[in-house]
Amino acid sequence: MSARPAMQTRIEPTKRNDSPDAVLARERRSAALPMPLVNREMSLDIQKRPGLLLWAVVFAAFSVPLATLVDIPLARWFQEDPLPGDFVRTLELIRFYAHGSGVFFIFLSLFLLAPEKRSLLPRLVTMVAGASAVATISKMFVLRLRPTQINLELATVESAWWWRFDWSLEHVAMFDASSRSFPSGNMATAVALTIGLCLATPRGRWLFTMFCGLTIMQRLQSGSHFFSDVVGGAAFGLLWSYFCIHPKLLGSLFDKLEAGDDAPRRNEPFQKPLPIGGMVAENELSENRQAA
Repeated sequence: MSARPAMQTRIEPTKRNDSPDAVLARERRSAALPMPLVNREMSLDIQKRPGLLLWAVVFAAFSVPLATLVDIPLARWFQEDPLPGDFVRTLELIRFYAHGSGVFFIFLSLFLLAPEKRSLLPRLVTMVAGASAVATISKMFVLRLRPTQINLELATVESAWWWRFDWSLEHVAMFDASSRSFPSGNMATAVALTIGLCLATPRGRWLFTMFCGLTIMQRLQSGSHFFSDVVGGAAFGLLWSYFCIHPKLLGSLFDKLEAGDDAPRRNEPFQKPLPIGGMVAENELSENRQAA
């Protein structure tokens, strides 16, 4: 006797008099609603919990003083050129991953080879360009010599603590790149680009992460930055990516742009919604057909 009401309540939803056309119309209306970035195929934790990026920023920022302790030993080790020649040439090629021309061709490839990801390009371009701009602006206020400008054979651990902050921008007119080591703009660009590409194509996230790691080695091997400069650049890249992803900041603007591109247009055949919603709608349609 107790099992009969349960059967009735479970079958009751399938007894609706919805025709297949009504179900398709309901699917069209649901597909036209704004879909946040979380509902896309890019199933990463930073989309569901963008606060992880903020914690990463805090961790990277507090790691800068600790990284300064190993700046001189690491720079001295890379100065001895311990890496094989072929690997060093590979690192030189990796440099274009965080370079403007390399980023341009990456976005061009994404535009041509993945048309379904074109709606993400405004967010990705803003992430990469913004991270590079923020790091460049920060360089104006910090004076720090690059490893190539220091005699590493005579340098001590205390030599890495030579910092000078130009809050009044007295030296900005004579912008000397050799004394603008912190933070690493290439690293900020690489981190933002890696996060953006992982969101767009999550299957390649390990490849993009490897490119980002090789960018760290390239900046250290070339003597362009200390390790603490790289960590600081990563912090700026993470911070700007947080602003571009968080739904209460710039992320809300990009979510609306991307949702608008997903809405079905006139004179275009209706396409299935995203996997999660499409699976639910397909199951509901099959149940209604069986009930009919």
